[in-house]
Amino acid sequence: MDFPSPGYGERNGAQAKEKSQLTRLAAGRTTHLEPEEIATETLRLFDQGGDPSIRQLATALNVTPSAIYHHYGSRSEIVQAAVELVWTEVLTQTTLEVGNPFEADPVEVLTAVGLFARRGFLRHYAITPYMSAIPQSDDLSAGGMALFANVFERLGVSGEAAGDAFHYYASYCFGNALYAASRLIANKMLGAEHPSHETLEARRREAGVTDTSQEETRAAMDAILDLSESDPERDEKLFVLGLKQILEGFAKV
Repeated sequence: MDFPSPGYGERNGAQAKEKSQLTRLAAGRTTHLEPEEIATETLRLFDQGGDPSIRQLATALNVTPSAIYHHYGSRSEIVQAAVELVWTEVLTQTTLEVGNPFEADPVEVLTAVGLFARRGFLRHYAITPYMSAIPQSDDLSAGGMALFANVFERLGVSGEAAGDAFHYYASYCFGNALYAASRLIANKMLGAEHPSHETLEARRREAGVTDTSQEETRAAMDAILDLSESDPERDEKLFVLGLKQILEGFAKV
């Protein structure tokens, strides 16, 4: 099964092209504005660290806001379309990695989806707070859930247990991506560095809690808080290790 292109293409398709042919070309543009261009530009502006308004988007595209509303009814629809671009990247990379995901080893499929989703939303971290937006494309949403149902059943989990398993899986994978992305956003917006282990130890001594655990344990946990920036390679390895342990647990059940 081939994964569909983002919903904006299917949703507007030929009708949008027909409408664009009836309108005059905007000054300074060599092509008519299309939904795909709007979504792509929205994601680009997010990648630059923004959260673009319709007016900012229109300026970047050299069109009027009404030209954008010609294709989308609201800003939320545009953001959803941009998020779909990231999910399409994730699913495309998964297919390139494992082959047909409806036939490939289910653990490999779920690991690839989790890993590429994490990489994709860290690459586009500014839009990650919207990663759980419901896709505008019914095909993308239905196709994605059909894939998860397929791989969980082939993993030996079905019915209500599969729903529970998907909840665990999604909470770990997408929650991890959201946490790592939020760290990047917070550091960029606030510019604050996490306190060193030595600083935290001094505060713990003042609070009288240093005898409640070993310093070696506390030092390791202090280091983890900044791992996504201090050692992203190890951060990803630990993510995959944790994910595989979760998936092995499903298989045992």
